[in-house]
Amino acid sequence: MTGRNGIDPNAAAAPTLPPRAQVDGGARRLFLPPPYTQHRIETGDVHAEAVRCAQEEGAGTFVWSFADGLLAFAVVLEPEEKLREARLAFFAGMAALADALAAHCAPDKPLRIVYPDTISFDLARIGGARLSVAPGAGEEEAPDWMVFSVELIADRDHLPHPGMFPETSSLKEEEFDEPEAIVEAFASYLMLAFDRWRHQGIDAVIAPYLERLDPPMPKGARALADGDLVEREPSGETRRVDFLEALAACRWRGEKGPKL
Repeated sequence: MTGRNGIDPNAAAAPTLPPRAQVDGGARRLFLPPPYTQHRIETGDVHAEAVRCAQEEGAGTFVWSFADGLLAFAVVLEPEEKLREARLAFFAGMAALADALAAHCAPDKPLRIVYPDTISFDLARIGGARLSVAPGAGEEEAPDWMVFSVELIADRDHLPHPGMFPETSSLKEEEFDEPEAIVEAFASYLMLAFDRWRHQGIDAVIAPYLERLDPPMPKGARALADGDLVEREPSGETRRVDFLEALAACRWRGEKGPKL
């Protein structure tokens, strides 16, 4: 994937980060590579804020929030590809998210993706991702912008009995590293994913995504066709799941954030 005025990396690996900075009041400020411009918000929907900023601030705008038990972040992209291909950046984002989480969690527990947009850890849902595209772009046109965003359950401290919700867990309960480190890692892994796309083709991005899909299937039994999930069952039958319909369903999320 190439980009206008933004995320178009040339580095072959995630960059080494310098010492962490602080903002006024002692709040942790992210260190992000140069393509990104960060905006921290205390309340509200980071996805909606990134969409609002997209038209004026453009590619690399990075909105994030860590409050009220939620870790959320969103990035603005400006692809040069036609929408049909540019939309596949969603899978680059999901692969980057999975890599970032895997780098900051217990290695002996499974980190998986439920197609197309949900992240689970040790069989419990911890969050997911969304994608928005600038209105008016046709399938054969490059969209003015896209927004990829993530929401993760940082903690469930507000629940009197978290064990009553066994289908979900949180970064705190699963002893992930600090949330800011996860966000920084995501930003770097996203650059790496786009670099692979640019130099090796989209399959270099799709393959890691497919490897993490739940439930596990033999290599080669799954593929993506324009984003649709195509699975070949042991019986020989083929199943196809529509990408746009599955993305619109956003089954992992309620009105105010990840479902508990």
